[in-house]
Amino acid sequence: MNLRKMITLMTFAVALAFGTAAIAQYEQPPEPEQTDVSSQELQQFAEAQVEISSIQQDFSARLQGVEDPEKAHELQVEANEKMTEAVEGAGLDVESFNRIAMAIQNDPELQQELTEMIQ
Repeated sequence: MNLRKMITLMTFAVALAFGTAAIAQYEQPPEPEQTDVSSQELQQFAEAQVEISSIQQDFSARLQGVEDPEKAHELQVEANEKMTEAVEGAGLDVESFNRIAMAIQNDPELQQELTEMIQ
């Protein structure tokens, strides 16, 4: 798995874990592109997201006491690999996971459906 894909996955996972921050803008943003997400894809995403959240919590705790930048980097790479495995284990590839993540961020109905699946 190349580093760019792992970083992209980590970025979206963190964004979903902590939610999106509201940013005040003077202009209306363009209408987001609609992406169709099947129920099966959303279920796979939910499974991956639950696993990713667990991985993030584990590695966040492990990173807290690490002062050596090289060791911290190794842990981050390991976390990214495990998150990629979680996505693939749920039956998605990283690109599909990211596409679904974007669709969820732009669609309140999908957000609600995902929340219900995870609970």
